[in-house]
Amino acid sequence: MKLRKILNQIAEKMSIVILAVMVILVVWQVGARYIMKAPIPWSEQLSKYLFIWLVLINSTYMFGKKEHMSIGYFKEKLPQTAQIVINYLIEVVTFVFAGFILILGGYMAMKIGIPQKDAAIGISMGFVYAALPISGLMTALYGVCNFIDLVKKNAKSSEISLDKKAASSGSNKTCLTDCR
Repeated sequence: MKLRKILNQIAEKMSIVILAVMVILVVWQVGARYIMKAPIPWSEQLSKYLFIWLVLINSTYMFGKKEHMSIGYFKEKLPQTAQIVINYLIEVVTFVFAGFILILGGYMAMKIGIPQKDAAIGISMGFVYAALPISGLMTALYGVCNFIDLVKKNAKSSEISLDKKAASSGSNKTCLTDCR
């Protein structure tokens, strides 16, 4: 799906840039502290805020790639139909969570945080809180992609099962000319 590919590219590029900046900041901080004996307090604080962004963007990325942690033991014990229903339910609940908690709640936190300034570096806390609605939007979009993938997968599996039933009954009704 094209949307998933775009989201993956955004998440990958953001992660690379954030991680590179964090590495530079931490190396600079260690060098300044131990070599020059003059620690730079703002670099540690900025690294913490970038780490928040990195975690939220990468958790969204893992959700989109379906490589996040899940416990499938109980779901696998259920009949196939119940598993399909649970898969749809998981995607809907995730979409609602991303919409209300991450996007809406993150936006409200960001609005409240905009006038607040960090004491060490003087940036607006709205910058830190902006990671919530951005990761929420990406999670919601990944949820839509996952839902569409489930619909396509279940449509294909039901076509296959119908073809198997038709083949096992000895009748082939796939061609209208042969059915006369």
